[in-house]
Amino acid sequence: MRKLFVIGIGAGDPDHLTVQAIKALNQVDVFLILDKGTEKQDLVDLRRRIIDEHVANHSYRLVEARDPDRDRTTNAYTSAVHDWRRRRADVCEKLIRDELGPDECGAFLVWGDPALYDSTLAIVEDILSRGTG
Repeated sequence: MRKLFVIGIGAGDPDHLTVQAIKALNQVDVFLILDKGTEKQDLVDLRRRIIDEHVANHSYRLVEARDPDRDRTTNAYTSAVHDWRRRRADVCEKLIRDELGPDECGAFLVWGDPALYDSTLAIVEDILSRGTG
């Protein structure tokens, strides 16, 4: 059975990860990374640095996909965010389906505490509710 972690990486300093996060990182076969473009390449680089510094003694793969852009110019903020999250869920679903083998563990690394600050858990719930994989 596939397993998926959403691992909180705090403020992004590799030295500030919790022991729980480090233990989870070391179970992962495939790290799924959403790339937000060249202007935010440092976010991808920092995730890679965290993985390099904390994953020991096992092989893993890094798989990147382009994070959909969100319309930040519209006055219809709520509908723009809903549209962006749906498109982001489509990208994440494809990553999970195509890149995560049946007995592999995958992970998204997210800033802060995923239960409080990030939409990734809601996106994973959306993917699960689709019943496609």
